[in-house]
Amino acid sequence: MPTILVIDDSRLSRTMVSDALLEAGFNVVQARNGQEGLDKHAECNPDCIIADLLMPVMPGQEFIRVLRAKDSAVPVLVLTSDIQETSEAECRAIGISWFLHKPVKADQIVNDVRELMTLKEVLQ
Repeated sequence: MPTILVIDDSRLSRTMVSDALLEAGFNVVQARNGQEGLDKHAECNPDCIIADLLMPVMPGQEFIRVLRAKDSAVPVLVLTSDIQETSEAECRAIGISWFLHKPVKADQIVNDVRELMTLKEVLQ
C-alpha cells in the first residue's frame, strides 16, 4: 500500500487524517512541521504528502519550495484553514497537486488521496 506523509502542527488534524488513511489501508508517517516533514520525506520516500500551510518552524509553502528544489515530484495535497485566495494561487504556482480547506470529512481525504495515487500511476 502507498505511504502517505501527513504534516500538520495540529495533533487533532494529524490524527483525524492519519486514522482515516490507516483505516483505508494506507501506510502513514506523521510530521509536526515542514522541517520535520523534510526529514521524514528523506527517510520514507512517501507516495503522497498532505501538508498544512500554517505551521511553526517551517510553514507549508516553504516546505513545498524546498521539496520541489530537490526535484521531488511527489504529489502534495494542501489541507489548510488558510482561506486566502492568494495562498492557494501561490501553492499552485510552486507545484501542489490538490488544495483543500479545513474542516474536511475523512472520506473526502481518502477519496482525494486515492485519486492522486491513480493520477500518479497514469502519469508514470
